[in-house]
Amino acid sequence: MPQIKAILFDLDGTLIDSVTDLANSVNYALAKLGLPGHTRNEIKSFVGDGVQKLIKRSLGPTHMEKFADAFVIFMDYYGLHLTDNTALYPGVAEILPQLAENYSLGLLTNKSQKFSVLILQTLGIASYFKEVIGGDSLPVKKPDPAGILFLAEKWGLDPGREMLMVGDHATDIEVGQRAGCKTVFIEGGIGIKRRLKPDFILESMFELPGLLQNL
Repeated sequence: MPQIKAILFDLDGTLIDSVTDLANSVNYALAKLGLPGHTRNEIKSFVGDGVQKLIKRSLGPTHMEKFADAFVIFMDYYGLHLTDNTALYPGVAEILPQLAENYSLGLLTNKSQKFSVLILQTLGIASYFKEVIGGDSLPVKKPDPAGILFLAEKWGLDPGREMLMVGDHATDIEVGQRAGCKTVFIEGGIGIKRRLKPDFILESMFELPGLLQNL
């Protein structure tokens, strides 16, 4: 039986609902370039694989030549509006302090490390995380398992027995599986699990402590 010592969390769609701020920032960039915007749900479907793919999916193949400008405009605007509407999902504020007492907590996200840390600080949960790995922290991002393997080596842990990956997107399940971790899919977030099969599926963060007691 595994003895979990560390839990790695995705950010967007797992701990925070950030879709409105992301959508507003994407549409601001598109409008600045004279391009039509997208609905909130359309942009929600673009999220999960990092900001570059978010911008490329928002532009579409016919406007890819404007990627560089759109990226700069988006980053500048989003950096000023990270938490205008962004909030923690139910259960996060209650559960993280409990988990931090017994486990090493890490954040593994494709969002930039700077933006991720600022959001954690603004929402009052930064102190619970031992390490934050953003999409620009290493040469590769999720679903490459480098982030998990980096933390496993740094913390002296066996990913297969002692680490758990928690997320709301197929990317989170894939990165955990590629690193050999047990994986937890949280329903109701931004992403979907597609055809991947997580080890556990939870309806909300409130269910995570109970799951950990039975591992």
